[in-house]
Amino acid sequence: MSVKTTEKGTPEFSRLLKAPVFRRFFLSRAISLIGDAVVPTALALSLVARDASAVWLGAMMAAAILPKVLLLALGGVAADRLPKQPLMIASSIVCGLAQLGTAATFIGGMSLWWGLACQIVFGMSMAIGYPAMFGYLPHCVDSKNLGAANAFIGAWTGMASLLGPTVAAVSAALGPPALALAVDGVSFLVSAALLVGLPYGGPTGRTEGAAAGLREGWQALRGLPWLLRMTVVDSLILLLVAAPFMVLGPGIVQHLTPNGWALLMVSFAAGELLGSLACGRLRLRRPILTAALGLLAMGLPPLLLAAGAGVPALCVAQFLAGAGIAAYGVLVNTAIQQNVPADRLSRVGAISSIGSFAFLPLGYVLAPLIAGVVGPEPVLWIAAIWTVASVSALVADRTLREFGPPVASE
Repeated sequence: MSVKTTEKGTPEFSRLLKAPVFRRFFLSRAISLIGDAVVPTALALSLVARDASAVWLGAMMAAAILPKVLLLALGGVAADRLPKQPLMIASSIVCGLAQLGTAATFIGGMSLWWGLACQIVFGMSMAIGYPAMFGYLPHCVDSKNLGAANAFIGAWTGMASLLGPTVAAVSAALGPPALALAVDGVSFLVSAALLVGLPYGGPTGRTEGAAAGLREGWQALRGLPWLLRMTVVDSLILLLVAAPFMVLGPGIVQHLTPNGWALLMVSFAAGELLGSLACGRLRLRRPILTAALGLLAMGLPPLLLAAGAGVPALCVAQFLAGAGIAAYGVLVNTAIQQNVPADRLSRVGAISSIGSFAFLPLGYVLAPLIAGVVGPEPVLWIAAIWTVASVSALVADRTLREFGPPVASE
């Protein structure tokens, strides 16, 4: 498949949807992303409606992430050894049923432990589906158009995130906020149906076993030193910056104004949308350096929240954070897909994700516990300071600063 470009070499996003395989793949992702976008807000509002503490919110979010972290490597091996399309379908079906179960827990007034169990199943299923989705994109577009495809999906992620908090807020106004979780469950089932009939997408390689597959993936990851360093930094930023803000933020912001948290999520999504579109149309000589600098914006929301800023200032900070994260995702994912052999791509993506998300569940659990002792403000101040220190360490690395895109062959 090829995508027409403008005279300056900028891809036209509209051309991507004319390719049947990418169109179906994108529609499947688009629908499930809309559903996923409602979950953080809907989960927080559902727990608030049950008068549950921030510890429960942290536990629910950790339950969805921890199994994914533990099983993601095996998911990467499976995605490189087996056809990816059946793995994506199976994962979407199980994820859909798990989210419907979570919705039933809240709507039916069941014990929150049932919801926790459903989130664990959700995380296990995502560990199988995510590597397959990551490795499937190069089966939809050629290498030179991976940047445009990643940007297009990233832009839709931002658009879906704009709709998600709105859906959750409307659901909370008209009925139980957990109805939005049911929307997410249904979206996964529709996503699975759209994947039926697509090319199998592999297998792209054969390994002697899971251990050998993981070793090959690790060797490929080590071949990109900048990615190894960014993975370590990612894990600590998610632990010390993202987790505290996501767990402590709802309780603080909701006391400032009703639906204030939803406004912040919408602002973040707007930044994601514009950041993705911008990265898809730019040709950067130092894409990884740009991605690293984009992480600086993650420190703004916890900084302003700790300083007692109002919702308008927090919305601006969230917009900038969304743009920075979107740029990071598009640029890093494109660089991985362009520089890692296809037969190791899913494993590299999985291992990198494991490193990035390894400590996030711990952050979800520890942040409210530590805040209960010292208060939320010191935890948020540390988050802001750590962001600056982390980005400074990345920028100081010469290999990362000088990494550029591969030279296009004629």
